[in-house]
Amino acid sequence: MLISVLSFVIGLAGALLVAFGSWLVFEPAGYIVGGVLCLLWSFMSARAIAARRFEARRAQRGEG
Repeated sequence: MLISVLSFVIGLAGALLVAFGSWLVFEPAGYIVGGVLCLLWSFMSARAIAARRFEARRAQRGEG
C-alpha cells in the first residue's frame, strides 16, 4: 500500500516538475505539456479499469 501511494506521489511530482520546467522555457508549452500529461493519465486510467473489468468477467465465465 505504501509503495503504491509513494509511487503515485512521485509520479505526480514528476509530472508537475516537467510541466513547470517547460513553462519556464516557454509559457504556452507548460500548458500544453500539462494538458498532454492529463490526457495520458486519463487514457491509462481508463485502460486499467477496462482491463480489470475484462479480467473479472473472464474469471466469472471460468476462462483461463
